[in-house]
Amino acid sequence: MTTATSDMNLTGLEVLLVEDDTDLAFLISHTLSRHGARVVIAVNGSQALATFEQRPFPIIVTDINLPGMSGLELARRIKQLNQDILIIATSANHETDCLLSAIELGFNEYLLKPIKLEKLIWAVKRCGESIACKKRLEEEQGKFRAVVECMGEGITIKDLDYRIRYQNRVMTEMFGDRTGSTCYGTFGFNDPCPHCPTIMALEDGQAHTSSRDYQVNGTTLHIESTASLIRDSRGTVTGTVEIIRDISERMKAEQTIREMAFLDPLTGLANRRLFEDRLEQTIAKSRRYGMQFGLLTLDLDNFKEINDSFGHEAGDRVLCEAADRIRACCKRDLDTISRKGGDEFCVIITDCGGNEQLSELAGRLLQLFEQPFLLGDTLIKMTTSIGVSMFPDNGSEMKELEIASDRAMYAAKKAGRNTCRFWEPYRESRATFL
Repeated sequence: MTTATSDMNLTGLEVLLVEDDTDLAFLISHTLSRHGARVVIAVNGSQALATFEQRPFPIIVTDINLPGMSGLELARRIKQLNQDILIIATSANHETDCLLSAIELGFNEYLLKPIKLEKLIWAVKRCGESIACKKRLEEEQGKFRAVVECMGEGITIKDLDYRIRYQNRVMTEMFGDRTGSTCYGTFGFNDPCPHCPTIMALEDGQAHTSSRDYQVNGTTLHIESTASLIRDSRGTVTGTVEIIRDISERMKAEQTIREMAFLDPLTGLANRRLFEDRLEQTIAKSRRYGMQFGLLTLDLDNFKEINDSFGHEAGDRVLCEAADRIRACCKRDLDTISRKGGDEFCVIITDCGGNEQLSELAGRLLQLFEQPFLLGDTLIKMTTSIGVSMFPDNGSEMKELEIASDRAMYAAKKAGRNTCRFWEPYRESRATFL
């Protein structure tokens, strides 16, 4: 025994030795045991197979030329039971065909007789290191899977043909088991998705993020996904990993924030902030294209009496009903309806034909407001006064138009309410009646 193998440690390794030469079997068993291995001897293939079936050994050292079942046949049957078993062949057969058969069956080592024990010890040592390396890899894979399965995001690993080779629990919950399918098939496409982050990552090597919508059971999921490359130890790209997030709740929260920032919480109409932004945009567009637009200001007549007589909750119901009636008259998407505050509403009528179109609209509004409002079992009358200003006739800036419309509305109030006035500078007393 050389110094190189005298201190070789095989502790913890279990070896099934298959050898019909009892003297050689004892020598091999004694040598391996002295280095810490636990060795069980079988004298033929049938006995070895029966022993293995009772308790699988991770390492098998077998002679090729055995009585009855050959070592090659034994290896074939054991590999059928467990592909991961490591097998070392010992043989006095120097023929190439026998060596090729051993390679095809997946033998890990092939030692020629007479056996040099140092070589056998090294062969068992290499098998032990391979087992330990595989165990460490499985442990790391187990940690990786545990982390990935606990994440709140969907994760897929795909090959270069966009086929999903692995997906975690969240991905399965969102889309079902898509393992083996193309990723774009998940979203109902026959070809890679537009703006696919995986394609962009493969093109430039960088991580990319994109968003898309996915219909599942009649519900729309808002999906955000980030894709990056997977490389092997040589740096070759072997696939991609994609992290998929369901951002539907985030989108709802953002929409709620936008609504809180720009919409009146009671009526759902544009609030003052959004109204002023839309008015500025309308002024800019009308100035650029030489168009007219109208600004209507509506103020409910004697609304304070509603609050005083029926309470503020009833007043809120009247405001909501008033908003619905204005919506019913102003249905164009390009127009803006706003509750500026209290019982005052404003409407921006873009690209209007002039006073005649606005007069007709105001007339319809007045007719709608003449219909009684139902508060509980009580019908109440609630009319409105309307003031109108025109761009650019009554001003080319936001404040000018607001002031003109507001003054025209007060002119309608002075004229007895439930009517409309167009702002006519210096001739307020001659403002238009409907």
